[in-house]
Amino acid sequence: MTENNQEIENKTILPEPNYTELVSSSLEFKSFQVETVLGLISEWATVPFIARYRKERTGNLDEEQIRAIIDLQKKEENLYKAKQTAINGIEELGKMTPELMDNILKAKTLKEVEEIYKPYKSKKKTKAMIAIEKGFQVVADLIKKNTVDFTSPQPSPLEEREQEQLDLLLKDYSLEEILEWSVHIIAAEVTANSDLRADLLETLQKYGSIISKIKTAKYLEKLNEKDKAQIPKFDIYSDFTLKISWLKPYQILALNRWEKLDILNVKIEKTEKTYEWIMYHYARILDVRTPFIELLEQAFKEGYEALFSSVENELRSMLSELAEDDAIETFKQNLANLLMTKPEYGKKILAIDPGYAAGCKMAILDELGNPASFDKIYLHKLAEAKIKLQEIIKKEKPWVIVVWNGSGVNETVELLNNITDIDIYIVNESWASVYSASKTAQEEFPNLDSLDRWIVSIGRRYIDPLSELVKVPVWSIWVGMYQHDMPEKKLEEKLWNVVEDVVNDIGINVNSASSYVLNYISGIDKRVAKKIYEHRPYKSRVDLKKQLSDKVYEQAVWFLRVPESKETLDNTDIHPEQYELAKYIETSPLAPLLRGEGNIKILFEQEKENLIKIYPDVTVDTVIFIVNSINNAWVEKRVNSTHKKAGKKWEAEIKVWDVVDGVVRNVVAFWAFVDIGMKNDWLVHVSQIADKFISDPKEEVEVGQAVKVKVTNIDEKTGKIQLSMKEV
Repeated sequence: MTENNQEIENKTILPEPNYTELVSSSLEFKSFQVETVLGLISEWATVPFIARYRKERTGNLDEEQIRAIIDLQKKEENLYKAKQTAINGIEELGKMTPELMDNILKAKTLKEVEEIYKPYKSKKKTKAMIAIEKGFQVVADLIKKNTVDFTSPQPSPLEEREQEQLDLLLKDYSLEEILEWSVHIIAAEVTANSDLRADLLETLQKYGSIISKIKTAKYLEKLNEKDKAQIPKFDIYSDFTLKISWLKPYQILALNRWEKLDILNVKIEKTEKTYEWIMYHYARILDVRTPFIELLEQAFKEGYEALFSSVENELRSMLSELAEDDAIETFKQNLANLLMTKPEYGKKILAIDPGYAAGCKMAILDELGNPASFDKIYLHKLAEAKIKLQEIIKKEKPWVIVVWNGSGVNETVELLNNITDIDIYIVNESWASVYSASKTAQEEFPNLDSLDRWIVSIGRRYIDPLSELVKVPVWSIWVGMYQHDMPEKKLEEKLWNVVEDVVNDIGINVNSASSYVLNYISGIDKRVAKKIYEHRPYKSRVDLKKQLSDKVYEQAVWFLRVPESKETLDNTDIHPEQYELAKYIETSPLAPLLRGEGNIKILFEQEKENLIKIYPDVTVDTVIFIVNSINNAWVEKRVNSTHKKAGKKWEAEIKVWDVVDGVVRNVVAFWAFVDIGMKNDWLVHVSQIADKFISDPKEEVEVGQAVKVKVTNIDEKTGKIQLSMKEV
């Protein structure tokens, strides 16, 4: 046992790690920052609350840094618990050895602990366990000395005590049986050795290669037609080899997808060089300086095979996690930009869902986004459709026409352009179908069918994309790559954080927000959101307090705006606990800061004593925050628009070298998807995005960005358009 272990009732109790020290060292934060965050979290403070209103205590940590602290603390806590579980389980079986204990204590990941503990969790005993129970450990230890070759016709003599132990075993077992079982003991030790595992993992990460081969034609014939159709898409991976250290995240995800579809065989290459290197390391562990005897090499090889397989699984898992994290990070950035789409409040809208057989469903939405009426036209009856549209437009006088980018969008917009000058916008419907069939939609519009809900959602996403997007599972919003290959729980958690951050960053008008948006406010759950929604309107934040517990009010109130309030600070990011401080700043020698005058540090130092009396935690950053909040009280933070105004030209009219306006819809590795006001979004390759070299499209473009693009090619057969942003 190590010095840090305590023996209580024959059970080893590991001392719990100092998580503050572990996290601060790993993430390079100061101890007080980590301690403060973990302390606030234990008091049920939310991440947005801590990031914005406890920044004086955390040293200005942002949301991502705070979540990194929380995640790493959980990871280390789970590792500690896994080690304790493994130790308890092995000790209960009476199988613990000093070497096994050392391997558990050295383990740095959950996977390592699981691999060590796995043989002991099974009800079925391993060969090594049986061999130890038979008493063959003593022979295994003799083999590891590498001095006696039991397979030789004339093996070297053993010491007297060693010979006595062997003779006792020979009374019940043959020498061949003893040696065979002893080899299994050594092999198990090799497989479980944490030093060998770490060395093999590092070697493969630095020098190993990954190999993929397409499965045989005979095997592929067994696939269903849908999966067979996928085969040509990733032909590049049908005979693919690349160093692991050179793998890109998108390549890892591609290999994983096609392996999962049973099209590819993917593995990490085994080499003789790696085998020899790990064997050399094992020789150093055993302090053996001569070539292995036959039995020792046989045992090592058996253990190495199992070790390689385990490390291969771990490394593939690590690579997948890194690739998933990269893909999710791209998704997060794209989603954040999409959620920050500029709202278009107060406009009457004609929303149209194009279609052929079922017709074009239409809805009029009033200035508040409520459905006022529904109708339908048929594209194959153009004369009738034209008359009906003219009648609706004349009667309802919509400010804007919103059209879904589905089948028939080109024909629908062409028809509209012939009868009206009203602005027409194309909206992406990728998640409207998910919403229209959801429980949320049924609760919101119990008297409408799914098609009516669909068209209402299409119109509303022009009015306020954020309010519509929060109603659907975030993974269904197509602004990433390989998102449906991501672990759903992991993806939802990360994307929930994005929505939470955006909603809390922009602040929400409590009197106009839906309960679905309110649910993302710091400290508010579905029950409280519904309660707030049902007791509208509110005249002030104080009025709002009547519906909330003290804790929820503390967490949520500064993210909730009440523009109708007589207290002007109720429409700012400032918390009521800072109102006195804010009012002092407005009337004190600090007032020039509100006009952008004066040196804040100098003025802060001059007024510091008075400020601390009002708000003890005050810092320069607190003053800056309050000044900015007052100045930006009525400023809309959402400025980009992902709504693409429909052009007058369509595929048949656009020519090569035409320059057209577009909006970036999606940004992924090597590509940006640009909407130029047609049914489809078209691709711009990373090499065509800037007049300089860039390795990632995100360096130059983001979702919602308005761009000009040049048509460089139009495929005559498919109609596919290639675009460039260079020299436009």
